[in-house]
Amino acid sequence: MLARLYQVGLGLGLGLAVGLSGALAQDFPKVHLKTIGSNPGTSNLEDIHKPLFLERLPQVTGGRVTADVIAQSEAGIKGPEFFRMANLGVADIFTATATYASGELPMIEGIEVSGLIQDVPTLRKVIAVALPRLEKMYLERANVMPLTMWPTGGQIFWCAVPLNNIADLKGKRTRVFSSSMAEFVEALGAVPVTIPFSEVVPGMQRKVIDCAITGSNSGNLAKWTEVATHIYPMIVQWSVMSMVASKGSWAKLDPRVQQVILKEANGWAAARGWKMAEEATDHGVWCTVNDPRCVTTVTKPRPLNKTNLTLVPVTAEDQKTRLRILQEVALPKFAKRCGKECTDWFNDTVGKTLGVTAKAM
Repeated sequence: MLARLYQVGLGLGLGLAVGLSGALAQDFPKVHLKTIGSNPGTSNLEDIHKPLFLERLPQVTGGRVTADVIAQSEAGIKGPEFFRMANLGVADIFTATATYASGELPMIEGIEVSGLIQDVPTLRKVIAVALPRLEKMYLERANVMPLTMWPTGGQIFWCAVPLNNIADLKGKRTRVFSSSMAEFVEALGAVPVTIPFSEVVPGMQRKVIDCAITGSNSGNLAKWTEVATHIYPMIVQWSVMSMVASKGSWAKLDPRVQQVILKEANGWAAARGWKMAEEATDHGVWCTVNDPRCVTTVTKPRPLNKTNLTLVPVTAEDQKTRLRILQEVALPKFAKRCGKECTDWFNDTVGKTLGVTAKAM
């Protein structure tokens, strides 16, 4: 039942044949869900997870399906613990950075190898070919019910120190949030530092870190613009988000509730996420550096902030550096962590789609 329902939801906002078009509000049993989202201030919590569970689901079910929302930091859950807490049923539904599951599912890094994907159309192709196997692994190894995925947006460098080019990142203490990202940053000569999203602003103020990586829209909306002085828009990752349910909680839900959650998670929430990645990545940069192309309302209901940070251009030579690190560091280290079976899967799906090969060294 769980796998069949999720297969219905693999459209990622492209349409779901779940038979809900004629459903009436009174057809739904009354259910109150406990949910945990990502950190406060992030677009994924404020613009997708919260509106889905506090507004959209109650609206389409006539108030029959309601929920509580707690942010990750409020729940006291650290990144690597997120999917274990979902397995234990601490809440009913969770939304978190997909790579938090890499301890249980090393192959999840296959869609987030640092420096691999530079645009949304390519990311769509990668997730499409990766999803069937990832779905199976979520169910069998992480022991959670996968509901949907979407990207936050291009993850770029925000720095509170002067920067002229990629070489200037050498020695800079840089906040990261995944193993692959840490390896990429280290290969640039920077020093990877792991701190929560919510601690980046005070961390920059106290000079604990020099730079930090997050989405151009996320950093702008979280007011990183008040402490950072420069942005360098090389895309390291996309911070793909996973929404999953506790298997135990999911199994107890009426099939009609399961279907409406899948429909809205894929047809409404994920669609917002993909739109955010497509539009807000560029506008997050443009608004942050006061480019005239900036449209602050692309992230509505929360508008982007127009500021005057310095844009450090990504040159052709910088892109050569990215590709060298991808081939010599990021892909080999991913392959070593992932193992032979996982690496073969990557090469046959993601690698074949992008024309790259992962091989442990």
